[in-house]
Amino acid sequence: MDQRPSIMAESLSERERQLVVLASKGLTDTAIALKLGISLATVGTYWGRVRIKFGPLNRTELVAVFLQEQSQSVVEGLRAENRVLLETLDEKAKTEAMLKTSLELFRGLVETAPDAILLVNDAGVIQLANEQAEETFGYGHNEMLGLQVDLLVPERYRGNHVENRASYHESPVKRRMGEHTATFALRKDGTEFPMATALSATETHSGLLVTCIVRNLTDALDAFAG
Repeated sequence: MDQRPSIMAESLSERERQLVVLASKGLTDTAIALKLGISLATVGTYWGRVRIKFGPLNRTELVAVFLQEQSQSVVEGLRAENRVLLETLDEKAKTEAMLKTSLELFRGLVETAPDAILLVNDAGVIQLANEQAEETFGYGHNEMLGLQVDLLVPERYRGNHVENRASYHESPVKRRMGEHTATFALRKDGTEFPMATALSATETHSGLLVTCIVRNLTDALDAFAG
């Protein structure tokens, strides 16, 4: 097990927190320097201080560790939310005749949810997206239906995303997927945002269905930066 320490609020100075938060939002070091009104060399100095505290990790690794920590409590809440949705599908979508009705019920449950919620089949095709998902990812009404869910992840992460989805077929009955706790989501306009997500699957007569609950971490990062 990886024993690297997590980046915690009390371990970073105010400026170091600002640095890591801005990097987590996708800003380059040059952009960070402009944002904070400091030199590029000073940005490098702050990265050096962060590495002294958390080991010889590169910039990408430091950001990943930070995002993972920030998403932990969020993911725990999303897991609980996902269990309720999963139980609804698991109980009501056992037959093909019941699946359509179950999806309508599911739609009613998630339409007013505060988080983005997707229902994806075993081919990775989005079967349902609530209004918050459309708003979060920048799509119009019903525009996400039929899209490959991989399109919501930046290209550099798609390999791992496909592998995680494929792993369901090894034991497809109601088992939890690994959470993408240190990654980014991709909006329709090509912009990215840090996300936490909880993914779960259930087997139905028509095949595997995966529920994906996504939360934008931008507000949490802003709160962390103070």
